[in-house]
Amino acid sequence: MNGRGRAGDTAGIVLAAGASRRMGRPKALLATPSGLPLAAWQAERLAAAGCRPVAVVVGAGTGDVRRALPGNLLTVQNPRWEEGRATSLQAGMAAFPDAAGWLFAPVDAVGIRLETLRALLAAAAWNPDVPWRPCHRGAKGNLLWLPRAMGPELAALPPAARIDEWISGRAVILDCNDPALLRNVNTRDAYDGLTKEDFGPEGVFRQTRGDLEIEG
Repeated sequence: MNGRGRAGDTAGIVLAAGASRRMGRPKALLATPSGLPLAAWQAERLAAAGCRPVAVVVGAGTGDVRRALPGNLLTVQNPRWEEGRATSLQAGMAAFPDAAGWLFAPVDAVGIRLETLRALLAAAAWNPDVPWRPCHRGAKGNLLWLPRAMGPELAALPPAARIDEWISGRAVILDCNDPALLRNVNTRDAYDGLTKEDFGPEGVFRQTRGDLEIEG
């Protein structure tokens, strides 16, 4: 597998470019129970669910974040991160233009079950022509799967565009029994309040013949 992915693959994109001002440090670098930075843990979850390739979009503190992440975890720099969140989705999409679709996951959406991620990918495989959004008890979740056909439209959005408003009424809703879909961890107290059960088993990134693989 190369960095661009293969036709038919969903690229998993961890959105971690923000300044994390309320947290007081980059969310991407928060430690998980295994010691892996949070961004790497989220990337592993996407990979374990079936995304190929996976990458982390970085912006604020790019150098520190890249140095802390596993060397074979792909990162995508978003130099426009201060202009709005849409720029991070655009950067992740542009890095993998050959993907069949893109699964966007905020770095602070901690604890989403693997079963939820796999169900979302299965739904996208069943109908890859529409955007998909998982929900919990009618409330929109923080994940979004976009098909390749919507790439040009995403690329044309203004930097400050609100993704929720853009996709409202267009995404197909996937009902999931997963309250973590609604989670945004914005403060240190909120992060410290998570339990070990919120962090499932983690694999280990390793480099093999230039390919990103997951063990575990």
